[in-house]
Amino acid sequence: MDLSKTDLNLLVTFDMLVSECSVSRTAQRLGVTQPAVSHSLKRLRELLGDDVLTRGPGGLQPTLRARSLLPAVKAVLADVHSILSTTAMFDPAVTRRSFRVSMSDAMSVEVLPSVMRRIRREAPGIDIVVSTSGPKESYQRIADDEIDLAVGVFPHVPKDLLSRELYRDTLICVADKRNKRLKNGRLDLKAYLASPHVTVARNGDTGIQLDEILDSMGIERRIVVAVPHYLSVPSLIRGTDLVGHTRRRLLSVLRLSSDLVAFPEPLPMNVPQLEFIQIWHKRYDGDPGHRWLRDLVLDAVNPGRSRRAAVANVLPIEHFSVHQEAGAG
Repeated sequence: MDLSKTDLNLLVTFDMLVSECSVSRTAQRLGVTQPAVSHSLKRLRELLGDDVLTRGPGGLQPTLRARSLLPAVKAVLADVHSILSTTAMFDPAVTRRSFRVSMSDAMSVEVLPSVMRRIRREAPGIDIVVSTSGPKESYQRIADDEIDLAVGVFPHVPKDLLSRELYRDTLICVADKRNKRLKNGRLDLKAYLASPHVTVARNGDTGIQLDEILDSMGIERRIVVAVPHYLSVPSLIRGTDLVGHTRRRLLSVLRLSSDLVAFPEPLPMNVPQLEFIQIWHKRYDGDPGHRWLRDLVLDAVNPGRSRRAAVANVLPIEHFSVHQEAGAG
C-alpha cells in the first residue's frame, strides 16, 4: 500500500463510524455533511475490502473485521495526537479542549468541585466529561482512548499505564449517637458484631473489601443493606441502630448531622489504607494539557500543594464528632 496516495483522515472517519454505528452522528461529530461521510465509507470499503458497517435488525452494525481493527486504529490516532500535542503550546487561559475523566460518585463530590472552581477561574475553555467505571473497565477504557484520566483506587495497574499517588485514606465506623450499644461514643468488638450493618457492595471498586477481610478471619456480621458507594452510608444510619463504615476524608466533605458519631473500626487487626491514585496512558505523559489536568487534580486533593483550595472545599473537623484512640487511623 502506498501511504502517499492514502488519505489518513479515513482513519478518523473509520473510528467514528465503527464507534457510533451511524453516518449522521459521525457527520455531526466530524462537522461534515452526511454525503461526505457516505463517500468516506465507500472509500474505506474499497481500501479494506470489507463492508465495515452492515445493516441489521437494530440498524448499522460493525463487521467482525471492523471491530477487530478498531483498537489498533484508536491506538494509532492516540499516538498521532500524542506526537502533535507534546510539541504544542498549552495555555489554559485560551485553550479550548475537552477532557474525559472517570471517577467514583464519592470522588466526584470530594474532588470535582475544587477542580471545576479552578477551571472556571483559570481555564474557561476547558470542558470536563465525567463518568464512572471500576478498575478493570477503567484500564480498558484508557487503553482504548475512551477516557483521558481515571481517579480512584486501582489495586493492580497494568504496566502500560502510568500512575501518581494522590493520598491515602482509612475506613472509619459511623453510628447514630443514640445507638444503645455505644459506650463512650464507640462500639467494642462484641457490640460491633452484634449490630446490623450497612456495607459497601463487593464490586471491586472500593479497594478495601472489608467483608473479605472479616471472612478470612472467620468473623461474621449481619449485613442488612449493601450499597454501591460510601456516600449513602451516613444517611442510612441516621435514626437507626445500623452501623456502617465510610472513608475518613468524606467525613470532612459531607455535611454530616450532629446525630452521628464516628470512631475507628473495632477490629482485632489493622485495616489496610486506601491508596488513591490517578492513572493515564503513557501516550499522554508528555502532553502539556494532560499534565496540567493531572496537576490540577493533585492540587484539589493535596492541601500541601494548594492550601487555599483545601480550605474552601473541606469543612473543619469540629463539624462532626469523632472518638479515636491515640495512634489509630
